[in-house]
Amino acid sequence: MSLSEQEQRALREIEQALMADDPKFGKAVASDSSLGNGGLTLRGIALFVLGLVLLVAGVALSQQTLWFAALGIIGFLVMFGSGVWMLRGGGSNEVSISSRTSTAKNRQQGSSSMGNKMEENFRRRFEGNK
Repeated sequence: MSLSEQEQRALREIEQALMADDPKFGKAVASDSSLGNGGLTLRGIALFVLGLVLLVAGVALSQQTLWFAALGIIGFLVMFGSGVWMLRGGGSNEVSISSRTSTAKNRQQGSSSMGNKMEENFRRRFEGNK
């Protein structure tokens, strides 16, 4: 289920406020979120599939010659390498944090009032449920 436009806007404002308030923490969180930022790329998936094909071909043909067993090992290494590469972010998925912090500093006044409103609404709902 996707978020509504208003919820996405609120999350962006919260993220920008966090980046403006604590850039060191924001940088650490942004670098840890590379798994969720689309580390799966077409190249990574293609390399993984190529490794899988090599592995299966090596295992299937290993009865004929021992060289095909080496092909299976190479296939496994290609699969493993592509998996590690995708988990590390795929190389080209880095996000510019400096541009985010400058934008967050420009909007800090408005987003802090928005954050205060959201916090007040949350408190009202929480106290109303008890």
